[in-house]
Amino acid sequence: IRDFCLSRGLGDVYKRQVGKAVKMAGMMNVPVIGLVENMSYLKCPDCGKEIPVFGESRVEETAAKFGLRVLGRVPVDPEIARAADEGKIEALPGEWLAEAAEQVEKL
Repeated sequence: IRDFCLSRGLGDVYKRQVGKAVKMAGMMNVPVIGLVENMSYLKCPDCGKEIPVFGESRVEETAAKFGLRVLGRVPVDPEIARAADEGKIEALPGEWLAEAAEQVEKL
């Protein structure tokens, strides 16, 4: 795969990591198609409210800094983690990666 998406970790460290990854990709002539914010929020199982457990998102700000698009926000969810570990992420219902998938399909 030549193109890739970047993901955030916890706290402000992710901004530095995104910057390093974008720089590295540029040095390798690998286009970055956008950012996917991992662990973006926790969805309340009772009311559906999105709770920013790691603080308010800064993914839009970070994407703008590097001239990138936000391709998705992945919630904190044990089912997502399990499906990813099993290589079955595409089998889960949810639109949180729809834009990322669409961009990858265009490659």
